[in-house]
Amino acid sequence: MIDATVPARYRTTCHTRIARIARIAPVRRLRHVFCHRNRILHERSPMPTPFHWSLILGTFMAVTGLFMLAGGHAAASALQHFPRSVWGGRLLAVLAWAGAGWAAWVMPLSILDPFKRFLPLVVLVCIPLSWYWLEDLLVCRALGGILMLFPGPLLMVTRSHPSPWRLVLVIIAYLAIIKGMVFMLYPWYVRRTCHAMARSPALRLTSGAASLLMGAGILVTGFLALR
Repeated sequence: MIDATVPARYRTTCHTRIARIARIAPVRRLRHVFCHRNRILHERSPMPTPFHWSLILGTFMAVTGLFMLAGGHAAASALQHFPRSVWGGRLLAVLAWAGAGWAAWVMPLSILDPFKRFLPLVVLVCIPLSWYWLEDLLVCRALGGILMLFPGPLLMVTRSHPSPWRLVLVIIAYLAIIKGMVFMLYPWYVRRTCHAMARSPALRLTSGAASLLMGAGILVTGFLALR
């Protein structure tokens, strides 16, 4: 309440400032809540650093590429049966739903707070339902879900790293998101690609060499620039 004895021009200035504060305060409050929850998340559950992520991603890509290069008939057989692997799909589905539950749990949206206590039950119900309703090509869809989920914590820890080489991980994260959406929406393309690599040694060796080189590059980047 502004005193009526205050001159009109001062009252106008006060009203203008109050209006500006009213517009800015929700933004500042939202930013404060987001930063506070992120800080609590980091304190309660320390997340991998960019160096750790470079080790995880680089090792996975290098080992996959090496297997495709040196696996021969075993690699061809694995690619042929991978898209319709029953237990592989179920295992990846468990990991994908667990990751989705964790992402919803740490999401800084107050509208979700009253329902977060039900998230473990929702995850436990969704896992067998996905096994039943999405049985065909489940491994491709679940892998797509994981590819869309892991960039979240990766980008969260990468954005504060001082090295410009962190952009290597940022690019990989966004490419993984795009690839995950394709896997989730069009799993038959994954099946066709795997079967094509299983039939063609040249395509399989080329893909393996590319994966091995990319994995080695990520490992070198991690050891030299992200430690």
